Formats: sequence, C-alpha cells, structure tokens
Amino acid sequence: MSRLKPDTSSFMQHLHKTLVLIFCCNALFLWSECAGFDGDGGIFHNQFALFIPKGEETANLLASKHGFVNLGQIGTLDNYFLFEHARLRKRSSIPSRTHSVLLTEEPEVEWFAQQQETRRVKRDGQILDANSIREHSGNVRLAKRPLWDDIFEENEEEQPAKQVFKRQNTFPFTRSSSSLPTDPMYGQQWHLNHGANGGYDMNVAPAWANGYTGKGVVVTILDDGIQTNHPDLIQNYDPLASTDINGNDHDPMPQDNGDNKHGTRCAGEVAASADNGFCGVGIAHSASIGGVRMLDGVVNDAVEARALSLNPNHVDIYSASWGPEDDGKTVDGPGPLAKRAFLNGVVRGRHGKGSIFVWASGNGGRHLDNCNCDGYTNSIFTLSISSATQGGYRPWYLEECSSTLATTYSSGTPGQDGSITTVDQDARLRSDHICTDSHTGTSASAPIAAGVAALALEANPNLTWRDMQYLVVMSSRHEPLTQESGWFTNGAGRKFSHKFGYGLMDAGKMTDLARSWKSLPQQHICQSGVMVADMSIPDSIGTPATVSTRSDACGGSINSVQFLEHVQCKISLRFYPRGNVMIVLTSPSGTRSTLLFPRPRDSFATTFEEWPFLSVHFWGENPTGVWKLEVMNMGQETPTKVNRGILRKWQLIFYGTQDNPVRVPRNVGNTRTGKQSTLFNIPASFSFQPSKPAFSFPNFFSSFRRLKRDDSSLTSFATPEDDEKENNAEEISSSRTETKATRLEDVYLQ
Repeated sequence: MSRLKPDTSSFMQHLHKTLVLIFCCNALFLWSECAGFDGDGGIFHNQFALFIPKGEETANLLASKHGFVNLGQIGTLDNYFLFEHARLRKRSSIPSRTHSVLLTEEPEVEWFAQQQETRRVKRDGQILDANSIREHSGNVRLAKRPLWDDIFEENEEEQPAKQVFKRQNTFPFTRSSSSLPTDPMYGQQWHLNHGANGGYDMNVAPAWANGYTGKGVVVTILDDGIQTNHPDLIQNYDPLASTDINGNDHDPMPQDNGDNKHGTRCAGEVAASADNGFCGVGIAHSASIGGVRMLDGVVNDAVEARALSLNPNHVDIYSASWGPEDDGKTVDGPGPLAKRAFLNGVVRGRHGKGSIFVWASGNGGRHLDNCNCDGYTNSIFTLSISSATQGGYRPWYLEECSSTLATTYSSGTPGQDGSITTVDQDARLRSDHICTDSHTGTSASAPIAAGVAALALEANPNLTWRDMQYLVVMSSRHEPLTQESGWFTNGAGRKFSHKFGYGLMDAGKMTDLARSWKSLPQQHICQSGVMVADMSIPDSIGTPATVSTRSDACGGSINSVQFLEHVQCKISLRFYPRGNVMIVLTSPSGTRSTLLFPRPRDSFATTFEEWPFLSVHFWGENPTGVWKLEVMNMGQETPTKVNRGILRKWQLIFYGTQDNPVRVPRNVGNTRTGKQSTLFNIPASFSFQPSKPAFSFPNFFSSFRRLKRDDSSLTSFATPEDDEKENNAEEISSSRTETKATRLEDVYLQ
C-alpha cells in the first residue's frame, strides 16, 4: 500500500502561520513590557490602531471582515484608523493574540497595535507645608537637597548670598495705572506686575503697550477640559480648537466633580479676558482659547495622538501640563501614534510653519526625578518649561535636566511664596468660586509660556516652530534667577542652567525680537554612526566609563551642521540599579551637559535602549571636534557581577544649520528697564573658555572622591583599562557624496 505524498506547500503555509503567531505573541509581550518602559505590565483595551494605506474604504471592509467597528481616522494622521471590537474586554491584562494574528495576515494592514493604557498625571504641584514635603521626600531633606555642583574644587560662578524672600500683600506698580488691567485680582498676579523678588516679572506690560494681546492666535489646552461658559473665558472661547476625546463629542466641558479644574485654570492663565470685572487677566487676553478633554478618562496612544493633532492648521499653540508619573523611577514617552502626531505637527501644522508644543517639565523634584526620562519634555519638538518661585529660587518640585529650554514663574514654599492667580471651575458660576489664587506646579508655568508665545506670534505670524525656540533662547533672562547656583556659559556665550534652561522668559524682549525676525535657514540633521562601546561601567563611585569621538559634523555634505540647536545622544546601557547612573556629555567647546542625574528611587533592574537623551545646552556652538561621553555609578549600591554595568552603544545626532542662523543688532533696548542688553550674534568662528563643570553629587556619599579638572584641556576620567579607547577617539566622517538630506522622520520614527 503506497503512502500519500506529503503536501509540502500546505505544510509550509501552516509553518508560516505558526511562526507568525509566535512572532505576534512575542511582539505583544514585549510591547506590554516596554510600551510603558517601566510600567507594571499594562492594561490592554479592545481597540486597535492600524495603518491602512489604501484608505477608509479598505479599512471599513477589514473592520467588517474581522468583527471590528471602524471608529474613523485617528486625528489628522492620514490613513491611521482606530478599530474597536465589542466582543473583546474593554480592559484586559492580556493582549488579544487571536486578533493580532488575523490582522498580521492582512496584506492591506501595514502596521497595527492594540491600544494599551498609559499612566498620565497632571503637573499641578499639590500644596504641601515643609514637613509634608520632607515626608514625601523620604531621606532627602528639603533644606539639604542635593546640588550637583559641589564635588569639584572649582565652582561655576560665585553666586550672591541667598536671601529669604517674604511675600507682600500688595505690589508696587511702576507704570501708569491707566495702562494696567482693571480686573479685580490683577493686583494678586505678582508674576505680571513686578511682584517677584527684585521687582521682576514676565515683562508683559511692554508687549501689551505695543498692542500685542494675542489677537488672531489660537491656543488649545490639552487637559481635562475647560469650562466653556466661564465668564472670564467665554469671550475668547474657540470651539474649533476644542474637542472631547473622553466623551467622544465636541464639547470639552469637564465633569463637575472637583477633580477636573486643572485645564480651566491653565486656560485662564493664557486667555482670561481683560477689563471685564472677573478674576485676573490672561497674558494673551485677546487670544482664542480652546480645550481638549483627554485626561478625564482612559488615556492611550490614540487618545494622545488625537489631542496633539487637533485641527493643526487652525490651532497655533498646544499647551500640555501633564506627562508620565513624576515618581523618580519612570522612563516613558509618547507611543508611535503620538510621535507621528508630533512630527506631523511640526512639519505640516500651521500650513507648514509648524505647530508650537509647550510642555511642563515635571514635578518630580521631591523624588529627585529627571525630566530627560520623560519623552515629552525630552523632545526637540517641545518647549520644555521649568518653574521659579516668587523669590527667584527653584521650587521644591523642580526637576533638573538638560532638555529644559526656559522658565516661567509658579508656586513655591507655602507661606513664603505666592502661587498663580487665574480662573477656576465652578458649574454654578458662584462669584466666590470662579477664581483662584492657588494654581501651582509646572502646570502653571507651561500656560504662562504659551501665553508669551502667543504674543510673539501676533508680533510675527510667520514664525516657525524653530524660530519660536530661538526666540526663547535669545530673549530669556538669567538675571532674575542668579540667586540659585548652577549657571554656566556655553561655547556660544549663552548662560544656561540645568534647573532653568536659558532663564526666565521675557515677553517684552521676545515680541521685540519677533517683530523683525527673519526665518531660520533650513534645519540640517547630522547623524554619527552607531558606536559600539561594550565598555564596563566601573563599580567605584564617581569613576566614569569614558568614550569619545571626533566629529566633522557632516562637513562638506548636504547635512552639514556648523551652528547647533539640539543635540541628541542615543544611549543603550545596562546597569543595576538604574538610578545610580549619571551621564555627562562634553562638547568640543568644553561645555559639559548632564544628560542624566542619579535618581535614587529608580531601582529597576532594567536598561536604557536607544533612549535619545536631549541637551539644549550647546545652542549656537560649532559641533566640529571631539565629543566626550562619561557614564558613571553614583550610588552606594554597586552592581553584582551578574548585573555588571555595561555601556553598550551610543550615537550622536546634531540638529542645526550650516549657515549663521541669527543676525540681529547686538544692542536691543531692554523694554523693562531702558538699559541696553546684548543678544548673541553667533559669529562664523568664536573663541571660548571651557565652561565650568555642569554636575556634581551630594556630599552624603562620603566615599565619593573629588575629581579635579584642568580647564586647559578636555581631561577624561577614564579608568586605566579604558585609556586606549579614550585616546583613540573614533572619527565621525560624513560621506562627501551625500545627495539626500536627512529628514526628521528618518530620525524621529526610527
């Protein structure tokens, strides 16, 4: 009896499906583990995001075929659709492998992802007294908070002695009262009327005097909604800049449960009407204001993408005062849909000029969190905004990092510093409940920055998203914040701080610059190769693993960068506990930027995998020359032999221009004091003094030896076994035959 010949084609098809199933299961497992980076495994929803290039008709057919309902396109992301399956659990700890396999086998589906819940928190620093702050801080005493400038024998610059600033009940007005808003609580808006220490404020009065009030500019608040019928907002409310993603309608009115006043407060800071007898006044009090209700419910990647891409040719500025958990141990950022929404915004938003994204830098200071571990603030696309107190100091919630661009005022120590006065939510519109003088945290800082940006856009509607960042860098002032230590000067002559970025934003100076601003040259992007280090990170505290590379910054090619804007350093490393790690990048100009400070609460036995640490501290420098990366253990817990720290690989990405981007008069009148102030005019070549060390570590690590630095050279602190790698710096060479410019999507969506 003859045996049947085996059907090899059928066998191969079966094998293919089996392999696909295994691949999908593994991929979904990894997604559940890694989408939140440090989460607890995550909750999966009964929704799938899909990229179907053939469009809506094909999407509808596929949805019907597999029992889904097509909920439509995800925001303005072309051909990205959201499917929902009624027979799947709305929330489950296990991804749907069955439906993943079915979608994998559909050739029209180029990409898909089951939606996973993300943890997003509002950044309104709750009001705590000093004892409560110490209680929240664990072993970190408020008065002894670590400063990262102490361990070197040389400090950055001598700072004036700190003085206690006591809040006053009334503030002196130095301008004619006839030019001031008449709103009843304007006198309590100390951040607008010389109420900060030294008589400083956001310097908005000169911009107002020049007629800039935000008219014609559209701002939307991405939050828990805004009260659209509030008497101080209704005049400026813009329904085209509003939607309710949580409720799936167009009305962003929040629930009246006491937990959803955050967005309304932020909206008031931007665009509360002037001279109408209610509350205070918004910085851009003639701007159109909208709101997106997206935090009052389940948040996932699709929700964020819809919010970030709302009506991008109508909305000019998106303000967000939220982000991943500020707990000192989370590393998280936007998912693939939100990343694409950011990219679409800066490339296509505002008819090609680019959407302006303003982001609160984070409230994790009491946990020694670091905003470079937040993928929203650690982004070249966002204006990352920090906070300063009324006294001109760092507030207890401030996070230090190298991605912070600038600072505005917010709350500080209770009983000593004022908070921010703005509108408040009250469904019954009771006169004694519709205003507040206690808006707090970096949540309050971001909308102030958005309001200042709106004034600049009115002064020059043609500003691009990069123009706006340049204006912030050039107009921000360090002088109001010099009572805090940690100010350094980069190779282009700009003072910067890990606490405050380039300083306090200045509405008067920014609108003056904007009025005559010429748009920047086209952005160039120069990428180094991926440099494999596979270098051990020494166990001893403060002894770095040091690698370096010599860059020609793609000179002679279409991607040449000679004037820096942003620098990203993509790093892959393993270290346990991860929070021990400190990372410092030094430029050819000698500027030292700390990409990651130690985070004592981050005890995860995990890694950084190609995490793009961002620094804005090299703005205006020439990147040509030797770049040095130092990675060191700064904790008392040392890794075991099994979990020994390894720097696996790193890559540098330079963003900037080939040509001098800025040519403005060196002396521009200071519109607040009448004094002359110098703005930087980046020369074709410049000399520099290497900046002082940009990092240190708390003295309570008694075993940490002091490191000496010779300012006359780029001294490394490599271990002996690493000397050869340090001295033989790898050359980054560009291909002189390059004919194609590197695009943002080539880098950002990798």
